[in-house]
Amino acid sequence: MMIRILILLLLAAAPASAQALKQAWAPKPVAAPASSQLHWKLADLLRAHAGEKSWSQTLVRDADGLTGTYIQTAPGEVSPRRMYSDTVILFAVQSGRLRVVIDGVEPFTATPGILVQVPSLRFFHVETLGDAPARRFEITQTLAPPVYAADATPAPRPGTRYVKVGYYSPPAGYDGAKPATDYRTDAVPDGVTDVVRDDFLSARITRGRAPHDGPGGALGGDREHFHIGASETWLVLEGRVRYRIEGRPDIVAEPGDIVHAPAGLRHASRFAGNGTAAQLSILPVADALEAFAP
Repeated sequence: MMIRILILLLLAAAPASAQALKQAWAPKPVAAPASSQLHWKLADLLRAHAGEKSWSQTLVRDADGLTGTYIQTAPGEVSPRRMYSDTVILFAVQSGRLRVVIDGVEPFTATPGILVQVPSLRFFHVETLGDAPARRFEITQTLAPPVYAADATPAPRPGTRYVKVGYYSPPAGYDGAKPATDYRTDAVPDGVTDVVRDDFLSARITRGRAPHDGPGGALGGDREHFHIGASETWLVLEGRVRYRIEGRPDIVAEPGDIVHAPAGLRHASRFAGNGTAAQLSILPVADALEAFAP
């Protein structure tokens, strides 16, 4: 009996590649998106906004998934206090220093490499510290618009009129998660680290060194797969990462770059170059099925 229990525990802990591959019929789009941009280079964004101390640009916006926006704020700029009623918000600091104030959390300073998450129904705001702008990549749920504090001025939103309301709902807890994660010290070396696992948003860090290409041209770091009804977005945190997305030439992305694989397209990633690399992968669900070739 003890041997049987031990075997079951070992199977549960084994990586997907070590477990038996099951088979099923999965729905997959017949045609890939025709003109969707899949790679945004940070260097190109900075050139496009040269001379602007404050700017924002939405890069990813899935109608029923996630919205990803690069935001730069000027020194001393303070964002309005806001919260999200049904989902967590996540942002990664790419440059500068931000003072982060979250209801129920001791204020802290977030610097490059820090990932910040705020659970639903918790008001928060950020302030740019120092004499340089701060830049972050922010992920929100497309169908969950922000709710602003009663003393804040809501940002205009097309097709929406903000009205003052009352509510009783308490703020959501962190449930073991951390308000701030430093990928350099908190991520598992040569492994995967969960940062957020929410019903409508999950994010994990993968950090390690470049493997060799796999057999048959497959990428050695990740087996090609697709997600049913869920896109995947990556932020490169460190080093260089190569992405293979169905129907497109391979992409080599660098720190600060954003890469996006629309729902239903096969994709894979591997670390490139000779040093350590890290990426943040973001999905609009808590657990997305990885559909491999049988």
